[in-house]
Amino acid sequence: MRVLIVRLGAFGDIVHTLPLAGDLAAGGHQVGWLCDDRWAVLVESNPAIATVHRLPRAVLRDRTAPLVRRLLALRRCVRELRASRYDAVIDAQGLAKSAFFSALCRAPLRLGHACGRARELSWLVARAQVPAVAAHVIDQQRALALPILGVAHRGGGWRFPLPEWTAARAWARQWLARSGLERPWLLNVGAGWPTKVWPLRRQIEFARLLARQRRPLLLVWGSHAEHDLAEEILAEAGHGTLAPPTSIPQLAGIIAAGAVLISGDTGPLHLALALGTPAVGLFGPVPATRNGPRGSGYRTLQAPGAAWERRDVSKVDMAAITAEAVQAAALAALADAHA
Repeated sequence: MRVLIVRLGAFGDIVHTLPLAGDLAAGGHQVGWLCDDRWAVLVESNPAIATVHRLPRAVLRDRTAPLVRRLLALRRCVRELRASRYDAVIDAQGLAKSAFFSALCRAPLRLGHACGRARELSWLVARAQVPAVAAHVIDQQRALALPILGVAHRGGGWRFPLPEWTAARAWARQWLARSGLERPWLLNVGAGWPTKVWPLRRQIEFARLLARQRRPLLLVWGSHAEHDLAEEILAEAGHGTLAPPTSIPQLAGIIAAGAVLISGDTGPLHLALALGTPAVGLFGPVPATRNGPRGSGYRTLQAPGAAWERRDVSKVDMAAITAEAVQAAALAALADAHA
């Protein structure tokens, strides 16, 4: 069967959905994936995914571009989906925009999350609705394959198919060697929501703590604002190295070469899980039981605050997570990994 997964973004959400693709591929199905072009690198050359359809996000969202240009870009994408003649489509995002493409691809079987997990009436497009019984988002995504795989569903632990990214991994090893860093601790300084970011003073305290113990520290960032934040941490703490600008494959190479990653609930944390690098996840507005890495080599710390609050940092107390608690969690994760 030819199966299309619709998961347009974002970074961490696509990583969370990769085990679903792995299950389908292991069951003998040919998997396609529709995603925003900025995230296509995660699914292109992926061993579980046969075809990648790139949605030109920048063009479609550019309100200054002529309407005709945007409509033509949309039509090309829809024609490509229909030409692939999928037997089934899985809306793994559960929003109106993902349901829109699920309907337009004209697959006979449309699967999606049931009401409650899906939003914006997107569940009405699905002919088979899968209830969110599991607590963790990865298990919820994997359950979407049940109507197709049935008793053949593999179950068991999470498996993350990823591209090999051989050149990017080699580049990362060479950069770390030139920088005099061997198995550094990694601190990812930012996150997509302001309420998910560990406060500046706590990150400075953590860097100073590692300085006293002479542990190498690499600060990882992904935007101009995060770059400035990382520079401020370095200036105040007097310890650490600033990571260079990286693509996602290069970031994967750096994470794979690190000893342990400390990060908020964002893409690099979930990529560390997929790569098998020990990690500590710092959680606030989203429950760690839903999004956090689990298993040997992983720890999560949960801050108190309003659930699902995206912007108002006064409602989520990420400062309640101390530098000492993070260090203890990281050492425990490393002990698990070494054992």
